[in-house]
Amino acid sequence: MVNIHEKFMARCLQLAENGKGTTYPNPMVGCVIVKDDAILSEGWHHRSGEPHAEAQAINNIDVNDLAGATLYVNLEPCNHVGRTAACAPLIVASGIKKVVIGSLDTHHKVNGSGIEHLKKHGIAVVSDILTQECRTLNKRFFMFHEQHRPYVTLKWAETKNGLVAPLSKNQLRPVWISNEYARQHTHVLRSKEHAILVGHRTWELDSPKLSAYRWDDNAPQIVVLGGEKPKRQDIIWLSSEEHNTVEQVLSKLYELQIQSVLVEGGPETLQRFIDANLWDECFVYRSQDTWHEGLAGPKIKNPLAPIER
Repeated sequence: MVNIHEKFMARCLQLAENGKGTTYPNPMVGCVIVKDDAILSEGWHHRSGEPHAEAQAINNIDVNDLAGATLYVNLEPCNHVGRTAACAPLIVASGIKKVVIGSLDTHHKVNGSGIEHLKKHGIAVVSDILTQECRTLNKRFFMFHEQHRPYVTLKWAETKNGLVAPLSKNQLRPVWISNEYARQHTHVLRSKEHAILVGHRTWELDSPKLSAYRWDDNAPQIVVLGGEKPKRQDIIWLSSEEHNTVEQVLSKLYELQIQSVLVEGGPETLQRFIDANLWDECFVYRSQDTWHEGLAGPKIKNPLAPIER
């Protein structure tokens, strides 16, 4: 038997995912308004500074249709004014009498105050619906606000014998190990993240674009660690002297309000994150080619078995 709350919360999650990579520093939120077991209106947060999901859903329909309706949302409605108006008071003013929430918003400006405001004004609140799924969707947001660091994803490509780059080359461009499909998947990964970090050698020797153009037009912030300060003004540069440890790097990114970072290389930079045990996900593209010589790739102790594709 289908749980009606889970059914509509699943739809909220589908809508919220449309904002992946575009809502930073805000979370991904989807909302549906239901009456007589049918969806009357939907909304999702597109990007920071634009209407929140609840506001979109409420404003999409006639106010007279809201009587007796239930609002579903995957994250607790906010109760503070930022770049947009607070959602909890808007819900109260709309006449909606029941709200179903997926997970608590642990941002210090919310953290239960939205639910408290709704209840104080006579709105019935049901919470903790598909909570794990809701938290997984916004894992970057929760990591940032609960652990006070960005969510860290590692990524590299290596040959069958574990090499990631030639010992020398004649052009300022990457030497491809992965195929077209893996490179497109890299762009999918990039499109989701707030920033991409590379060491200065990768930046200087490969001159990478670090874009997501093979997937969408999202443009994550580029961060370069060490070496000389890049000439481009849009790049965040972290000097080796002031950011000698991974902890210092992540602390600075947290200070800069970076919620997630994709670390793409080189092998020394990746190994530093691995050795510090400060990473959350890892993607390794392993070619079937074997090189006779080259730079060895990072090593993870006790890695999970690779997934064959």
